[in-house]
Amino acid sequence: MNLMIHLGLCASLAVALVAVYLYRHWLENHDDPYIHLHNDSHDSNIIQTQTVLGKRLEMVDRVKNGLLVAVIVYAVAIAAMGVFLAWNNTGS
Repeated sequence: MNLMIHLGLCASLAVALVAVYLYRHWLENHDDPYIHLHNDSHDSNIIQTQTVLGKRLEMVDRVKNGLLVAVIVYAVAIAAMGVFLAWNNTGS
């Protein structure tokens, strides 16, 4: 059980999580904050684009939440393995 391999994998998951956070922030910056209530062709294009962007943001949120849970669980498991290994090595 090499903890360095696990720490490297956990760090790569954390980097992926940061990348997803940055991508979500980039998507939010390209969002149109105004409500379009007119019935012309320009507004229908904007509404359709906003709908697609909203669905993409929901998908990114699900991935972000899953990665966050995975990173936390994996980090706690690594900490538990480290404590267990330290506890067993002190008695030897």
